[in-house]
Amino acid sequence: MTAAAALGIDRGLFGKVVGWTLGMMLGSVWSFAFCLVLIVVDLALLTVKVRTLPAGRRGWLSALASPLMVFGIYTIAPPYTFYPHGPWAVVGAVIAPMVLVALVVRVFAGQKPPR
Repeated sequence: MTAAAALGIDRGLFGKVVGWTLGMMLGSVWSFAFCLVLIVVDLALLTVKVRTLPAGRRGWLSALASPLMVFGIYTIAPPYTFYPHGPWAVVGAVIAPMVLVALVVRVFAGQKPPR
């Protein structure tokens, strides 16, 4: 978003600043929601003792790859295409890929707990 505002994709300074501000606010809300989903999935997997938290190289790679995987799913099935089905369908189309990626990444990146 910062690059789009700096490169002048929007017209005029006011449009750039407003577009940048709205994009950063939306990105912040999305990031908070994704982090919350990751925390809930981590706690659920720790509770049932399926996996431990990913650490080290696996942890860094999963942290860097998981948002890109979610955006890849958004590219295949954009959330705005669910608009005719109502606002809850759009919310579900935003949240469901987050949960799916969080589960897959945590199961494959985490280690089995010691017994």
